[in-house]
Amino acid sequence: MEKQTILIVDDIAMNLDLLEQELWDDYILVRAENGEQALQQADLCEPDCILLDVTMPGMGGLEVVKKLRESEKHLATPYTPVILVTALSEMSDQVRGLAAGADDYITKPWEPEDLHARLKVALRIGELQKALARERDELQQALSNLQATQAQLLHSEKMAALGKLVAGIAHELNNPIGFIYANMDHFSRYVGELQAVCEHASVGPEQKGRAERAFQTLNRLIESCTNGAQRIKQIVLGLRTFSRLDEAEVKAVDVHEGIESTITLLAHQMKDRITLHKTYGDLPLVECYAGQLNQVLMNLLTNAIDAIEGQGDVYITTQIDGETVQIAIRDTGIGISEENLQKIFDPFFTTKDVGKGTGLGLSISYGIVQKHGGEIRVESAQGEGTTFTVVLPLRMSVEAGEDAEGDRVE
Repeated sequence: MEKQTILIVDDIAMNLDLLEQELWDDYILVRAENGEQALQQADLCEPDCILLDVTMPGMGGLEVVKKLRESEKHLATPYTPVILVTALSEMSDQVRGLAAGADDYITKPWEPEDLHARLKVALRIGELQKALARERDELQQALSNLQATQAQLLHSEKMAALGKLVAGIAHELNNPIGFIYANMDHFSRYVGELQAVCEHASVGPEQKGRAERAFQTLNRLIESCTNGAQRIKQIVLGLRTFSRLDEAEVKAVDVHEGIESTITLLAHQMKDRITLHKTYGDLPLVECYAGQLNQVLMNLLTNAIDAIEGQGDVYITTQIDGETVQIAIRDTGIGISEENLQKIFDPFFTTKDVGKGTGLGLSISYGIVQKHGGEIRVESAQGEGTTFTVVLPLRMSVEAGEDAEGDRVE
């Protein structure tokens, strides 16, 4: 069995020699001749037990014990047993020593049998305390892991439930809005024909003026209804995309090509207002649904641009990390509050002004990345900006591919 380490502390060299002579065969011994050295050696050797003289010049034994027990910087605390060794034999002295944090007390001159017996008890207690501390740390880590897993499962279940909900809504809205949108062209054409008939009708100037005003109003209403129908159609399409995420096929693509094509489409929004910074890593081809990945990039870059009021910067960084690719998009915009961070992936949740966002972009992006077997991470601070990091596997698993193809809404 490996020898245990004992730190012996005494300001008299003869006392240290006597302890060494008695304990050398059974333990690894480390010497210290004053309180300051005791603290230093405790940090260096991490002893299994400390034999500590009480009365020493400068920093005495009781002060050493207090510092060991109270300071987190000392490696020997709080589980290293400390046995005080002193010529003071009054009960009050022993009480003061134990109150300071010592575990036992032995008086000089000590008896060898007593010294060995007390050391064995102290070492056994120290081992039990360390074992309990390890178990506590392991339990704490297990609890943290369990809480993290629970939070992840709850979020995944919530997203799955939301997916079913919006799939139903999309299905119910798709047909009626299709009728409205398709019939607006016919409505506009028939109104035009009716207007042409009225223009050639034999009516007086007053009736003709009223008809012209009526047709002008009708044309404005038709344009307004067409725009509204188009907007609803886009929302329904977003809902269907969020719920089923169906694209053509899985293929190996160049992520940087997708980023560049997305930047080209958004160039008119950046103009001279946004400065773009690109740091591309040496990435291999990534297996994914290319159209869906481009949709994620479009949503995240659009949000980054919209988050910046006036002049600002957007940083795009890509890198490979093991078997995954990471795409980070950081902006210097207004940031997201802690409260809103918990809701940003919920459908229809948006912090944009009314009419500027439907609140579906991040929900769709979340679902797409999850279907690919990846994840989206977000970090934000109000007034400092936001960073979204998309993590995708280099190769999609069979299960992820089948799930992405099979989860469809008819």
